[in-house]
Amino acid sequence: MTDMANTNGLREVSRRAVRSKIAQAAEELFAVKGFDATTVDDIAESVGMSQRTFFRYFASKEDAALDSFERQSDDFLARLAGRPSEEAPWDSLRRVFDVVVEQCADAGHRERVAAVHRFIEASPTLLAAYLQKMDCLQQRLLEALVARSSANGRTADEPVLRAVVGAAFACLQAALARTADSLEGEDIATCLDRVMAALRPSCCG
Repeated sequence: MTDMANTNGLREVSRRAVRSKIAQAAEELFAVKGFDATTVDDIAESVGMSQRTFFRYFASKEDAALDSFERQSDDFLARLAGRPSEEAPWDSLRRVFDVVVEQCADAGHRERVAAVHRFIEASPTLLAAYLQKMDCLQQRLLEALVARSSANGRTADEPVLRAVVGAAFACLQAALARTADSLEGEDIATCLDRVMAALRPSCCG
């Protein structure tokens, strides 16, 4: 049983590595050619595989384009699961956003994310898919926070908690936009702390 588990674990690691390679190749092509002008054949050829093999890893080129956000979503949920159960949701979400803060500390990663956002915004189809993923992420975080309240013997006010999650993400987007455009050198952590402090909901203390 242990050997089988180890084998399955290695296969999953290998699969993730291949997915990451395909996604990165796709991002580079989208940045140069544009999302709509890039075909699945283009992506497959760039990594030396057939179209059929590509579809073993991704259902569509949209999925390949948004793979980094899918992995980030999993990181968000894992970070939330590691927060103290009695912590205010607003504070937990701020710590969840440290995933982005840590990633943005790397200049190369910041440039990659900026390039990804440019080709997403240039394609209505891809933008719609991205917004759907962001909505799904917020729903997953909301469900996790509701479950945490229930585990602590409290009944969550779901509409209020939904608004808290939405407001927190608005703060994150504002901080990202500010630090991307600012000439003053304010880092994202400082900006995010400032914005979230200013908008802190009364329900979160």
